[in-house]
Amino acid sequence: MKKITILFAFMLGLMAINAQNASDILRYSTRQPLGSARYVGVGGSMGAIGADFGAISDNPAGLASYYFSEIVISPSLYLNHTSSQLGDAPFSKENLYGGALDNLGVVIVRNGRTGGNWRTSNFSIGLNKVADFNNQLFFNGGSTGSITDHWREQALHVAPDDLSDFSSGLAYETGAIFDLDNDNVYESDFISAANQLVTKSQLVKAKGYMSELQFAIAGNYKDRLLLGASLGVPIVYFEENKTYEESDPNQVIPAFERLKYTEYLKTKGTGINLKLGAILKLHDMFRIGLSFQTPSLIELDETYETGLSYSYTDQGKTETYENQSPQTGVFTYNVISPLRARASFGSVIGKAGFVGASVEYVNYSQSQFDFNNQTSTTSDLEYQNQLNDDIEKQYGSALNYNLGAEIAVEALRLRGGINLMGSPYSNESDYTSTYSAGLGYRGGRFFTDVAIRHSRYDDGYLPYTTYSNDPQVVYNKHQLNRLVLTLGYKF
Repeated sequence: MKKITILFAFMLGLMAINAQNASDILRYSTRQPLGSARYVGVGGSMGAIGADFGAISDNPAGLASYYFSEIVISPSLYLNHTSSQLGDAPFSKENLYGGALDNLGVVIVRNGRTGGNWRTSNFSIGLNKVADFNNQLFFNGGSTGSITDHWREQALHVAPDDLSDFSSGLAYETGAIFDLDNDNVYESDFISAANQLVTKSQLVKAKGYMSELQFAIAGNYKDRLLLGASLGVPIVYFEENKTYEESDPNQVIPAFERLKYTEYLKTKGTGINLKLGAILKLHDMFRIGLSFQTPSLIELDETYETGLSYSYTDQGKTETYENQSPQTGVFTYNVISPLRARASFGSVIGKAGFVGASVEYVNYSQSQFDFNNQTSTTSDLEYQNQLNDDIEKQYGSALNYNLGAEIAVEALRLRGGINLMGSPYSNESDYTSTYSAGLGYRGGRFFTDVAIRHSRYDDGYLPYTTYSNDPQVVYNKHQLNRLVLTLGYKF
């Protein structure tokens, strides 16, 4: 599967908002089957089973399945591998590994009165990771065109004093673009060599997460109907460093020698959402679950910085000019992620284990940017509306499927699962598959679980966009591996 992620970079610098683009909305709208090792091991299929802290993020009614209070913590290790290719160049490979905290929580069980209808009335507070942003890629190859074409188009009919401080303005100040006729139609060293191959490379380092602090309550009515609700506080951290370079080792482009363009982006924020859920036990063996999550409203603070170094030869002498964005761009804005609805099925086979399945509906086209907290200028609000129009056109609805099982052998637990995530793009029907397996041990009050999950997918990345040249598509092949350990204690 090849998904070409259009970054809408040609809009950057046209107004005060410098770092937002339509593809950013997926970062805050996509959830992954992360959390406790038991939940990960069965592929996130516990929406109708409950009694696991990771599953409370899917259906808070599962909290009512607890009959003992407990505390859990789930550290994890990740190893991600990305192979990237520009044009016909060989694939460049990057590995990224590290540790994280995927889950931390406590459940307080309040048993009902003997003979009462409400068997339990439970409360929980804790943190579940719902998305991981750690990734690293590098490409090195050759293609026609240059990032200076992007800056020239961005600067068209704009006076030098009004150029973007983060992109086209830096290009003008370092000589990467220039205006020979003083008509606000800019030139570059590449105009006379438009069909020549330019050597390009870029290193992209991304790290971060989205976790959810949740406060949940749930009750068990006659062991037949479980009801729950939770208040979620999404917590976002994302940091990205990009180093893009062009060079002319064969000296086929007059004057040009090399350029290096760096970008630094840091985003932090918090939000709020509400989840409602129910589980109906049709029989001691069979149960179904329904849950809804309202759209999340997330306020983000974003820091953006850029720098450019440009070298060229003039009358046999190489000149190098460097400049940084004159001030750190700090922006505050809101994103609204879409509503989520999930239907779940579970079959508990006595003390031998369970089978779980679920299907989730998400309409990514309902995601939105809201810049009203930052600005009310006409140009910025027009940009907001353009981004939201692009989101509505580019994205659509998707179905996500989860299937998993647990087998109990005395104190041991064996688990396996699969998660199929539907494409958010309106013109695609592909699925990204994630496979998982796990082990568990139940030893009285103490329990421990371990799980491993593996997924792979392909996508496309555009380091910059232009109207005048073919897209500079970098083809990426990703492999994501994660090992999760959960330690728990019942009290």
